[in-house]
Amino acid sequence: MSTEADHAHTLAMLGRAFPEGVSEADYRPLLAVLYPYFSDRNLADVVSRFTGRAYGLVLNDVYGVQSTKLTADAVASIHARLVVAGLDAWSKED
Repeated sequence: MSTEADHAHTLAMLGRAFPEGVSEADYRPLLAVLYPYFSDRNLADVVSRFTGRAYGLVLNDVYGVQSTKLTADAVASIHARLVVAGLDAWSKED
């Protein structure tokens, strides 16, 4: 599993995008937006660290996010928040 230092930039971006934390309504769309950038386990690790949710529960949600019906508006809203928080620059990091 990764360490918090491995995900420092991601955690910083998430903190800028969600300074009040991730609401229940935003949680699954967040997983969907970040899914292309991570392996399943790394996505579960970083989201677990940021949200305080148990890693195993987040991993199960990651496995199911691609089959979950999410509205385009919900996903677009989270994507827009992440873009404002630096998603484009973050996605180009090594």
